[in-house]
Amino acid sequence: MIALRRLLSCLLATVLLPGCFGSGQSGNATISASSLDWPYAPTSIQVHPISRIKIDRETGRAVVHARVEFLDSDGFSTRGIGELDLILSGQSDDGVMLMSQTEWTCDLNDADKNRQYYDEVTRTYQAMLEMEPDMNVPWEPNLRAVLLLPDGRSLTDSRRIRIARTTVEPKTDPIPDQP
Repeated sequence: MIALRRLLSCLLATVLLPGCFGSGQSGNATISASSLDWPYAPTSIQVHPISRIKIDRETGRAVVHARVEFLDSDGFSTRGIGELDLILSGQSDDGVMLMSQTEWTCDLNDADKNRQYYDEVTRTYQAMLEMEPDMNVPWEPNLRAVLLLPDGRSLTDSRRIRIARTTVEPKTDPIPDQP
């Protein structure tokens, strides 16, 4: 009788336990709108303070380094799905409001792209957005982020971001020590 109970227990364990460990396939998860039932889904977003525009002093090329953090209902950083629109606006040097070619969309519904945009160190989604050469960089740039969730709701935030002017210094060989 004891042997029969042990045998039944082992059979039951082999039937039920594999479901607890998953299929063993990593990285092939399907993302769907039903993921919004997850209790830690984003309920708000914020344009992170380290967002900025970098301008190369030599070439004049401007790149928007946008960072957006998704927050759950407890206020903790989380990941999410949807379409993330980033809009750059503000006055240019001549006082004209920028309105054209200042919007970028990041598709976070694709699992591979979602992973590419997500920075695990800062727990933010990062997008490097090149500006067209003929675009004026706003004098006081404002970055607006809008996350359109699969259920149709949208989360939004905006922040004034700073401009960093950088110069790429040429590599030089170190001068050997003189005796």
